[in-house]
Amino acid sequence: MAGKQLPRGISNNNPGNLERTTERWIGMSPDQSSDPRFMVFDTPEHGIRALMRLLINYQERHGLKTVREIINRWAPPVGRDQDGKSYTQNTSGYVHHVSRQTGFDPDEPLDLLDRTTCEKLARAIVRHENGNPSLHGRPDDWFDDATYSRALVMAGFAAETKPLASSRTMKGVAVTAAAVVAGATGIFQPEDVATAVTAARAFGFNEIAEALPHVAAMLGLAYTFYARWDDARRKLR
Repeated sequence: MAGKQLPRGISNNNPGNLERTTERWIGMSPDQSSDPRFMVFDTPEHGIRALMRLLINYQERHGLKTVREIINRWAPPVGRDQDGKSYTQNTSGYVHHVSRQTGFDPDEPLDLLDRTTCEKLARAIVRHENGNPSLHGRPDDWFDDATYSRALVMAGFAAETKPLASSRTMKGVAVTAAAVVAGATGIFQPEDVATAVTAARAFGFNEIAEALPHVAAMLGLAYTFYARWDDARRKLR
């Protein structure tokens, strides 16, 4: 299995199997001599980007918005190769496969300017064009999520951002805030501790949240003993 030859689209870094035209795409390899029909790209991200940009062009320039319309243009029942020879392909089977992979109805209007929609359709096309990746010792998909994320950004989509509560910076702020509230030398109120517990839970620090009331109680007790000792030292009691 390990020595099995990779599909053409994977070895060309062109997983959508875009055919050669006179147009130069971003990331096309300077040397295109290895394949007489399909484009060769420098990286998989460049090939996936080209696939996504072409899908967007189908919508924006040609008004194609359903799986059936898009695939009928992408892989028409009758096509011609670079030598002008005609060939046939199972377009209806292609439509069915992409529809099943994406969960989109074949005639459902889509918005390919939506990041998730464009990614789903691109992944399904890559799967259909190159076959089952598990036959080549790969997991469920030909490329990992990070590769698709980079391709999406290259295609013009905004980079994904982590929810604020999951960022390391905000987690650090939550820990610091909780420590300040709970660890202030006894100068806190019960509502302060409750606020710190809520903040810790909101940022996923359940263990810290559970410990805060106990820490606060111990600090309060320690502060009480310190206050009594200090008062006695200063002869205030």
